[in-house]
Amino acid sequence: MCTQLHEVLETVKHPRVTVQVLPFGQGPHPILGGGLTLMTLKDGGTIALIESFATGEPVESPGRILGLTQLFDIARSMALPEDKSLDLIRRYLREYET
Repeated sequence: MCTQLHEVLETVKHPRVTVQVLPFGQGPHPILGGGLTLMTLKDGGTIALIESFATGEPVESPGRILGLTQLFDIARSMALPEDKSLDLIRRYLREYET
């Protein structure tokens, strides 16, 4: 776990990377139970990848991507800001290292 947390803290130094933690205490959110990756292409388009424990589904339909983007925005609005997220990660890292 320490190695993974160190890697997150290193990765976030990249200018295109943002880390926000959505604590369980925030309650249920619209993308609970799976993973959602939104990828912006060089031409400005977006594709999505929905993942669960058993499947992965690429999404290219503009209508579905719009809906998924809205769900992502709701979940992101519930997450901690980046500075507080990184503080939380550092706190957990200290706990794991002791």
